[in-house]
Amino acid sequence: MKPTLTEGKVGVTLIKFSLPFLLASIIQMAYGMVDVVMLSWYASPSSLAGAGNGTNLVASLTSVLFGFTNGGMILLGQYFGAKHDKNAAKTIGNIILMQASIAVFGTIFILALGNLFIGITKVPAELDEKGLTAVSEAWKYMRLCAIGLIFQAGFNAISSMLRALGDSRTPLLFVSIACVVHIILGLLFIKVFDMGAAGAALATIISQALSFVISLMYLYRKKLPFKFTRSDIWPDWAILKTILRLGIPISLQTMLNSLSFLVIATIINNMGLYASSANGLVNSVINFYMIIPFAFGSALSAISAQNLGAGKPERALQSAKLGVMFSLAVAIPCTVAASFFPSAIISLVSPNADVIKAAAEYLIPFSWDFVLVGFIFCINGFFNGCGITTFVAIHETVAAFAVRIPLSWALSFIPGATLFHVGIGTPAASLMSVVMSLIYYKVKLSGGKLERLKIAGT
Repeated sequence: MKPTLTEGKVGVTLIKFSLPFLLASIIQMAYGMVDVVMLSWYASPSSLAGAGNGTNLVASLTSVLFGFTNGGMILLGQYFGAKHDKNAAKTIGNIILMQASIAVFGTIFILALGNLFIGITKVPAELDEKGLTAVSEAWKYMRLCAIGLIFQAGFNAISSMLRALGDSRTPLLFVSIACVVHIILGLLFIKVFDMGAAGAALATIISQALSFVISLMYLYRKKLPFKFTRSDIWPDWAILKTILRLGIPISLQTMLNSLSFLVIATIINNMGLYASSANGLVNSVINFYMIIPFAFGSALSAISAQNLGAGKPERALQSAKLGVMFSLAVAIPCTVAASFFPSAIISLVSPNADVIKAAAEYLIPFSWDFVLVGFIFCINGFFNGCGITTFVAIHETVAAFAVRIPLSWALSFIPGATLFHVGIGTPAASLMSVVMSLIYYKVKLSGGKLERLKIAGT
């Protein structure tokens, strides 16, 4: 396997490498969308709200896994681009150790403190027509997802390793198989067995376990482009230190970003069961769009890492600019559609008139975020791949806690406030991130300064 991300036409390389990322992200997003749609049609509002709130805590913990995986992927990509094979092998071994440790801790954390989280976020406790509450459904969902955390961590680690080495197609195959299984099991557990949120969680962890087993078998049989042995799966403190230096800001940023949306969810939960259900629906719709800039951003992390290692940072910058252009080409029409036809879009995933009304109000301001996020994800991918992870954490955290939360909270107190007002805080926060990123680039990287960046492990 050659470091092809450092060769060929920039635009062609970006598209070819990003497309499997995009397709894999669409399929992974289908996990959540399948759950939301099935719970909307075949379960009660409490099951929908419970799964939505339960997902929030699980997502916060998986963001930690995601951050450290990305820290390792950046270092692996840089070593691979620089042809430092021995250090690349040790990086893979230490990624495995780190992911396993965090997954075990996350499982214990959810099982021990999940109920406390449910209370803090004020998940609705009112009974629905089936005699269920969102509180009980959220706890069922969280407990089962905690069990599957180790499988998710393992699959994410293996997929990230392959992508860092320039292979974005194989993880697509793994997740495609798992998604088909997830859909079949979701229909069985939610529609046939009427298991509600627990059925959604059970379908998720079984499909994640399958994807992990398949990816593990592939990694065992497939030869890496450098020698990798069991002895490499041993703590190397210099490499671990570098992974932590790169990964902690990413983990912190994603975790705090998730936490900010937990706070927003708490504000919305105070507005009633239908508002809480609408929040879950809108997040699913928004996340479906976000896979496009997310795919480009994730691809740019690997592309930038390899090109920095190969001594071609300008190629990484050019890739980021093209990523922004591609993202905006999709974002602009999506913003127009969601702003003018929000009810029609929401009705595709929910038949409940009250939920549709609340969700449509929330989707409008959220849609304004599409254009801004297209820029943010791509520039973050470029920064992260170059090892500039601390600044990414800073601007995302400032935007979340200095803008998104205070503004959403303040607007929720306006007389007659709806989810429309609460949603305004999100695009306002993204605008802050865009401004900070442009200023950082102008001050720190323009005028030939980009050429001075070095491999993170040196």
